Amino acid sequence: MAEIQLINSPFRTGNRQFNNAKLVNQVAEFYRSVPFYQPTPLINLETYARENQIASMDIKDESQRFSEKLKAFKATGGLYAMAVCIAKRVGLSVDQLTYNQLQTPAVRKIADQITFYTATDGNHGRGVAWAAEQLGTHAVVKMPVGSTKTRADHIAAFNNTEVEITNKNYDDTVKLANEIANQDPHGILIQDMAWEGYTEIPQAISAGYSIIVTEILEQLASNDYPTHLFLQAGVGQLSAGIIDALFSLLPADKRPLVTIVEPATVACYYLSAQKADGDEHTVPGSPQTIMAGLNCQTPSLISFPIIRDTARFYGTLTDEVARQGMRILARPQGSDSKIISGESGVAAFAFVNAALQNEQLRQQLKLDSTSRVLVINTEGDTDEEVYQKIVNN
Repeated sequence: MAEIQLINSPFRTGNRQFNNAKLVNQVAEFYRSVPFYQPTPLINLETYARENQIASMDIKDESQRFSEKLKAFKATGGLYAMAVCIAKRVGLSVDQLTYNQLQTPAVRKIADQITFYTATDGNHGRGVAWAAEQLGTHAVVKMPVGSTKTRADHIAAFNNTEVEITNKNYDDTVKLANEIANQDPHGILIQDMAWEGYTEIPQAISAGYSIIVTEILEQLASNDYPTHLFLQAGVGQLSAGIIDALFSLLPADKRPLVTIVEPATVACYYLSAQKADGDEHTVPGSPQTIMAGLNCQTPSLISFPIIRDTARFYGTLTDEVARQGMRILARPQGSDSKIISGESGVAAFAFVNAALQNEQLRQQLKLDSTSRVLVINTEGDTDEEVYQKIVNN
């Protein structure tokens, strides 16, 4: 198996309209009302960019999001979506929703009656459990076979959240969470993927991720927009949310080339691009990868069309490429800052790093001395033992 693979998009791109700037600003206003909210850093690796003959390498470091107990971007979607669900349950307007509105005794009394159910490979469940703790509600989390006890324990640490590692793959674990949520008269499924008949909450989760884009555009130097955006995809909810927000805020001529990156063993977007019939396709079986947060076999219904209509390239990487990327960020050269990046968090950077060492791939991706590359480190050492073992090997 090649360390990385890359194909051009077979789909027609560039014609989709993006007009969600109002929603992006609405999400930003909500987060500015959250007393513990702070933007995560955008780290520029100057030495790395110079040595690899590109103009810049910017990494949005979501390992520092909200709390040192989270270490991942997922809570931005979980907190906002949960807030929207509670607001609708109590009759609050979502358009100008603030955190303080959700903290009144009357609202928290109703929130205390709700249980949010979800399936997760780790970080989404962690974000949901944490959000439930902040908003005075409850969460039940199901995890697929192969999930580590460490990740389960991290989730359970928030408000004694009920967590179970099942004997099912990811897709079947999602079905299980949906079934038990439907059996609870006060239950709500809060899942970061969509399917026919279940889109509203995933859309709110995706909208919550847009705060990452708002921060990036505020942190970038004036008009120093990225020319290349590499995004890792599981079900694609983050990738689609970032693309939707960024393309809604940027002029058409400033939008970057988008490459979607997935683990080689479980690449549902890459597979869908290979099939090239315009539909999403499922990777069969129970595939395994160290990139646990990306071990998702089916594209999200609402994410697939956005990615299909915008991504110019689809790529895959092996677990070893991910490990190499983690080590590079853990031991930077020159004056570059150290970045703690977990197995899923590093995927986009690791793919770019491997591509930059291959002249053919550089040309295919149009990477040269004028390229301004943006990636998102979506998680830190969410499994500390695994992280240490990899970076110190």
